[in-house]
Order: sequence, then structure tokens, then C-alpha cells
Amino acid sequence: MKTKLLVSAIMSCVLLLGATTASAVFIDGAITMSGDYAPTGGTGLSDATGIDFLADDFAVDDATGDFAAAGIGFGDIGIFQDFDFAPLNPAPVDPLWSIAGFAFSLESVSVDFQDNSFIILAGSGTLSAAGFDDTLGTWSLTANNAGRLFNFSSGTVATGITEPASLLLVGIGIIGMATTRRRRG
Repeated sequence: MKTKLLVSAIMSCVLLLGATTASAVFIDGAITMSGDYAPTGGTGLSDATGIDFLADDFAVDDATGDFAAAGIGFGDIGIFQDFDFAPLNPAPVDPLWSIAGFAFSLESVSVDFQDNSFIILAGSGTLSAAGFDDTLGTWSLTANNAGRLFNFSSGTVATGITEPASLLLVGIGIIGMATTRRRRG
């Protein structure tokens, strides 16, 4: 009986590890963009509480990974939504930006630096696109007062356990249970 249980446990592990793998397809890559903006909610950049993206658009400076694979490149135009960052309003800003089927939902923001000449914002959110799983992303925005230009960059952070790894953990657990039961019996 003990031998049958051990053989059964080993066969279960083999079947689990040999099963078809189903892993998430996260968006991978980075995109940088720039355009014109105006600070809002104050008398200038040093006390601004929001950003108005003039013409509500941006131009792509660079794209890598899945962005580039989708044909996004230098000079392509995307859409940006104005928002308040102190406090974040609306929360989340959904989408903050979109281009070629990709959309970024801004969920958090912090002011890393702010004076009369520059503002640096950072935060996180969720990037989505058809054919991909929603992907956690980080972003930063640097804007200067001199030319009223902003530069925005967004990258992705793939997280989570893939299917093969979770199957391996289940298999190890089954072997452990079989071994413990064998020693007790």
C-alpha cells in the first residue's frame, strides 16, 4: 500500500510537470514621450497642483519591447489626459495616456521635486493592451519651465508566479505529504 501511494505521488508530479504550461503574457518594454504642457492650480510651476497637456497629445521619442513590436516609433502621436497631482484627481486617471492600442491607467503619484524651473513626478499604474495581461508599470514625468516641455517615460514591471513554477510547488508538496505518510505508516 505504501509503495502504491509513493508511486502514485511520483506519477502525479510527473503529470503535473508535463502538463501544458499556461503563463501570463505581460507587456514588456518602455516608452518615452514629450510635448507641450502648462502647469495648473497655482501661479507657476513652483506651486502647481496639476498638468494641462496642451493639445492633449504627445510625440513618441523612443519605444522598446512590445511597444516597438507594435510599430510604435519616433514621432508617433498619442493622447494624454490632463490631471491634478496634488491630490491625484481623478483617481485613477484612466487612461492617463494611450497610443496604438496601449493604455496606461495612473493609480498613484508623488512629487519628487518641484521649484520655479522644474517638476519631477513619479508613480505607478496599470498598462493594458489587447492580447496582453494587465501589467504593473512605473512612470516618471519631468517638466521644465523654460520651454514648457515635458518628458514622460513609462516602463513595465512583470510580476507573479508562472504556471510551471506553481505546478512544481504543488508536486513538491505531494511528494512531501507522501513521504511524511510513509514514515508514519
